[in-house]
Amino acid sequence: MWIASAPIAVRGEPAVPDPTQYPPAVLRLHPDAVPGVRVAIDATLDELSPLLRRMEDEAVMPEPWLGDSASHSVWTAYNEGVMRAPDGAFRAVLAYESQLLTIRDRLVEIERHYARNEADTGALFGNRL
Repeated sequence: MWIASAPIAVRGEPAVPDPTQYPPAVLRLHPDAVPGVRVAIDATLDELSPLLRRMEDEAVMPEPWLGDSASHSVWTAYNEGVMRAPDGAFRAVLAYESQLLTIRDRLVEIERHYARNEADTGALFGNRL
């Protein structure tokens, strides 16, 4: 299974390409393991996604906390380097969430495919198996 990365957009900002490009990888799962992996990814997304939405709303510092040059420098570095930079930490976590969503969607497709195959095989061979 290959997972493609897509450009990441944060509310009101243009999408930027994923700054990390890894070679395609294959994840091989026994069909019985697919639902468990999907459930684990769903649980991760259930925890991660609300935190990221909250970060989008609350993690950007509106202004330096003091009027000195040091707090201004930290404020600028944090907002620009961590929260807004295409290769910053926040975008990396958004890319991770996007990859998890892609994997989860693919696992759902695989589960449906396995279920269809089982139903088709059962209908085709009936009790002869």
